[in-house]
Amino acid sequence: MVVVLDPLYVTLFVDDGDPLATLHVQDAAYFKFGTTEVIETPATHVHLRHKKYNTLNGACVGVLDDIMPSWRTARGRGDPHVAWMYVVGELPHSEFSSQGARTGLLDGHHSFVSPLAATRRISVRRSPDGTGRWVPAHVLRPFIPAGVPDNVAVQCVRELIAKGGHHSGAHRKEKKRAREERRRDGEGAAPPQQQ
Repeated sequence: MVVVLDPLYVTLFVDDGDPLATLHVQDAAYFKFGTTEVIETPATHVHLRHKKYNTLNGACVGVLDDIMPSWRTARGRGDPHVAWMYVVGELPHSEFSSQGARTGLLDGHHSFVSPLAATRRISVRRSPDGTGRWVPAHVLRPFIPAGVPDNVAVQCVRELIAKGGHHSGAHRKEKKRAREERRRDGEGAAPPQQQ
């Protein structure tokens, strides 16, 4: 788990290494990425800027469906990890991905969380400055809200994992919500795919 000391920025990358969009997660607590705003996009997709989604998953799916509709079927490397954070701080790689979890991020791919990262304090940069490294956003979960004492955070994370709270479990709901948001906005989203 990590304690984020500043705003939580997520950059979307797909295949070619160029940033596709930058998002600002406005509330993240423990294993959930909440309200997310699109803050940077290519000039051809300026209509997405300042759009808010209920979750990071909804934002990722909505942005990708709009900017790169073929992402669901033609992801080159087949890499589900398109949401990355540029982090600065002591965060040993050995503490990443120590616990499996199902995640809603990008259509329910299996993912990992990192409860062994203890209560590491990190900073997340909006863009790289040479002082940190890129890390897949979901691997950094759980995120501890600022001000929560370390012992309380550790206990809460243990309880959530014991109850299965580290699994998104709501990935189908998130996909449905993202589709509904696109329909509401009338942006001509593709029809839902059969499951």
